[in-house]
Amino acid sequence: MYTPFNRPLLAAIDTIALIIFAAIGKSSHTTTGDIDIIAVLLTAFPFVTSWLLTSPITNVYSPDTSDSSNILLSTAKKVVKGWGVAIPLGVVLRGVIKGYAPPVPFIIVTLISTFIILVLARVLFAIVEDVFVEIV
Repeated sequence: MYTPFNRPLLAAIDTIALIIFAAIGKSSHTTTGDIDIIAVLLTAFPFVTSWLLTSPITNVYSPDTSDSSNILLSTAKKVVKGWGVAIPLGVVLRGVIKGYAPPVPFIIVTLISTFIILVLARVLFAIVEDVFVEIV
C-alpha cells in the first residue's frame, strides 16, 4: 500500500495542481479575476482531502513501472485510477460542506479540468524528475 508519504514531492505536486484548479475556477467567477486565497483553499480542500485519503486504495503513489516511452499515456493511466474515485468523492464532499448538490455543469467542468491539470502536472514532474536523475 502506497501513501503520499512514499512520494511526498509528488503528493505536493498533486496538491498544488488541485489548488490551481480551484484558483482558476474561483478567478473565473469574479469580474476582476482577483483570487481570494482563503476561498481557493476552501474550494480545493475537499478535492485535496479525497485525493490524498483515497491514494492508498488507488495506488497513485506507487512506483512508476509503466513503459516510459509514452509518458503522457502512462501518466494518464495512473492518474485515472485516483481521479475516478477521488474527484467524484471530492464533489460529494464539497456538496456536503456547502449544504447543496453542486450543479451538473460544475461537476462536468470539475471532472474534465482536474484530470487535465493532474495529468499535466504529473507529466511535468516526471520530465523534471528524469532530467534531475540523469544529472545526478
